[in-house]
Amino acid sequence: MRILFIAPSTVRIKYNISGVYPLPPLGLAYIASILEKNDFFVEILDMPALKMDLENLYFYLKNNKHSIYGLSCNVFNLRNGIKISQLIKKVNPEAKIVLGGRCTAFPPEVIFRYGPDFDIIVQGEGEQTMLKLCLSLRDKKKIENLGEICGISYRDNNKIITTPSPPYYTDLDDLPFPARHLLPNRYYRMHPPSGIYSSATLMETSRGCAYNCNFCTLPGPIRMRSIPSIIEEFKEVINKFRTKEVHFIDPNFTYSQKRIIELCNQILENNIKIAWTCKTRVDLVSRDLLKTMFKAGCYMISYGVETGSQKILDSLNKGIKVRDIENSFSLTKECKIRALAYILLGAPGENNSTVEESMDLVERIKPDFVLYGRLLPDPNSVLTRQAINKKQISYEDLADFYIFNRKNTLDKVTLTGIPVKNINRWLSAANKSFYFRLSYIFQRLKDLKNVQDLLNLVKGSYLLLLDKVKPNQLVK
Repeated sequence: MRILFIAPSTVRIKYNISGVYPLPPLGLAYIASILEKNDFFVEILDMPALKMDLENLYFYLKNNKHSIYGLSCNVFNLRNGIKISQLIKKVNPEAKIVLGGRCTAFPPEVIFRYGPDFDIIVQGEGEQTMLKLCLSLRDKKKIENLGEICGISYRDNNKIITTPSPPYYTDLDDLPFPARHLLPNRYYRMHPPSGIYSSATLMETSRGCAYNCNFCTLPGPIRMRSIPSIIEEFKEVINKFRTKEVHFIDPNFTYSQKRIIELCNQILENNIKIAWTCKTRVDLVSRDLLKTMFKAGCYMISYGVETGSQKILDSLNKGIKVRDIENSFSLTKECKIRALAYILLGAPGENNSTVEESMDLVERIKPDFVLYGRLLPDPNSVLTRQAINKKQISYEDLADFYIFNRKNTLDKVTLTGIPVKNINRWLSAANKSFYFRLSYIFQRLKDLKNVQDLLNLVKGSYLLLLDKVKPNQLVK
């Protein structure tokens, strides 16, 4: 049985430069690894990294037949995933197409309605679910037996069946390392403002989130890998794949400060020379932790600041205080680590005054970089469900916005009821006030680490300038 995983190309969010360069589809690589361990033949086709369009893909699919196709999509590239599923059924109608990824925040009935060629949807962590699914299909069990597999949705006689959620991995060390040997690793690099080296990869040291921000749907509980396992993966990405930079995708990398200090000490003891970045919450750092992280190679931390207004922080159920933000940025700069602030505009209660509070906070904390963005509707977040229950928006509106990029309610009014024209005005003013200052430009030039860092700075600046004239929130 031949299995092909496909990572579709995606679109970029306006004023967000995270989609500029391709990064490894880590989720697919984890699943591929566990399938290979169980004697399946697996391939991964990373369309963004290979710069493959749908026409190239069509010819590839015609000449390379597989029994199972797995697509990993987020809400922004689900549209491409649907087009890919149509091509697959055109050339190989008997094959099974499995969909997973963050797009499964959409209800299965919505996905099947707009993507009728998908056969099965996998929700949550996909390693064990996909393994059981492939074993079931390889053994030619009838479609009814799929009901015994947790964490999937499928159709049976035009009826959509969703099975119970699978148990979370409690011991992440049981997972093999991602199958990076199936990926075009030479093409991966971090997007601005990260990316001081051109050879990069992603790593994961923990899964889950213990917090309940109402604009997000990151699931809990938090589970952590052991330090020896992480060190061994470090050695593999450096020695086998010649990686020079790592970004940790953990939602809250420093959730256990004691554990990260131990990890950093092990990096130093093992003489591991690599640059790395991470993201975390502002209330999960300390001076001792940051000093140790810097010594171990950390050069930037991205913080979920969200806003400079305590009222807005509370409306988002963020669970932090403005003083936490000020303290963490002060400590980070003191410890010579770059600090990036993620700030969302358009939260419940947002207005000119609260936006000014955010801009004033940025002026006080002096981050190295700020990524301002509009609060977009996560299909399964508390805020989105509230808006749908109040009939302010519908799942059809979300599908039009994300899947089809069609004009609809969300092009005029956000899910929190704020006119989009106000958001765009705030975004433009906030980015201009931060980035287009001579003092800031001189500071960035003074802080450059190498030529690659300079190229990233130029690339990021160009994209921000370009986004100011883009009419849509989603850009190619």
